[in-house]
Amino acid sequence: MRTLELALSPPPASLIPSFKHSTTQSVGIDVKTTFDAQLLLRRPKHQSREPVVVLQPHIAIDRPQIPIPRYSTSDILRIMDSLSLPGNEDLYSCLAKESTSECDQRGAYELTVHIMKSSVRPRTTFLNRLLLMHVSCGRLDTARQVFDRMPHRDFHSWAIVILGYIEMGDFEEAALLFVSMLKHQNGASKITPWIMGCVLKASAMIRDLGLGQQVHGLCQKLGFIEEQDSSCLSGSLIRFYGEFGCLEDANLVLHQLSNADTLVWAAKVSNDYREGEFQQVISDFIEMGKHGVQKNALVFSSVLKASTWVSDGGRSGGGVHADAIKLGFDSDCLIRCRLIEMYGKYGKVKDAEKAFMSREDETNVSCWNAMVAGYMQNGCYIEAIKLLYQMKATGITVQDRLLNEVKLKPTFR
Repeated sequence: MRTLELALSPPPASLIPSFKHSTTQSVGIDVKTTFDAQLLLRRPKHQSREPVVVLQPHIAIDRPQIPIPRYSTSDILRIMDSLSLPGNEDLYSCLAKESTSECDQRGAYELTVHIMKSSVRPRTTFLNRLLLMHVSCGRLDTARQVFDRMPHRDFHSWAIVILGYIEMGDFEEAALLFVSMLKHQNGASKITPWIMGCVLKASAMIRDLGLGQQVHGLCQKLGFIEEQDSSCLSGSLIRFYGEFGCLEDANLVLHQLSNADTLVWAAKVSNDYREGEFQQVISDFIEMGKHGVQKNALVFSSVLKASTWVSDGGRSGGGVHADAIKLGFDSDCLIRCRLIEMYGKYGKVKDAEKAFMSREDETNVSCWNAMVAGYMQNGCYIEAIKLLYQMKATGITVQDRLLNEVKLKPTFR
């Protein structure tokens, strides 16, 4: 009998896992089969599914916010008294800071009384905080009482009260207090430049030239003017001398500076314009350009006003206008008003109209009034009437007296 052997081809290598197993099996009559047995792992047809989680959108529920109660300094002091809690300097400092930020006059007063009744012996720095608290709350009288009772005062103690008097407009008392500080503080060892500028302002307001000159001498003695960041003090000195018409002294301060900035030159320009030195104002503007000093809107305004009084047909004003365009100041409302006034003064109505039409704010009354005045100054009364009605249409209030005055002008031309 023949023996039939069936050999099956090997399975693909991708079917894993597998193992070799050769066996001989009788199939029918003496049939031997040689094959490679292979184990196939398959996923069961029926598999338990995981539960599906459906995400619901989070809906914010608007709940009324409960306001957090805010307790004042008076409330906290009342609670301390009811619980017989002793106070200390740290706690009082926090309450003083709170009263200062809230401008709480009642809390500031009650805090001071509470400190006086306590066993706390405050230091000078803490008393300075109390001074600042009362000055910030507008109670300069209480601050002065605390100041007079202080056993020791430092520079900050004097400075807070001096600035308080200047802020309240009592410039004479501020000047007297500054002189007293120089006597009690062993000269001026700890004085800073910014307090000098404040005293110069007070001296100018009370018209005390001698005091301002002494402050100037003290600044030179302490070397404040030669410092790099002395522009504020130097500008204050120049403005001070300008208030008294002492332009030579003001120019002397300017020449002592190695690097005069915008603040200093702006003060000089303002002084020259106030004294009627209009040609000098134009020269100042040119010098600023030569020294590379940055110009601001105040400088442009003063120079444009001065150019209306210089008899050059508007040539200087045109040059200033070109610089304003170059530096981006032509869009400033104040500068546009000055340009309209300047061109109207020299009869250049078209140029004034161009400056007027370049405005961005339609409701700015100053530019409208300047253009109306320019029309009337050059006899363009019909255009002035149209512009006034246009102002009304824009929503700008126009005085009937001015409108009637313009209406009558063409009749008497």
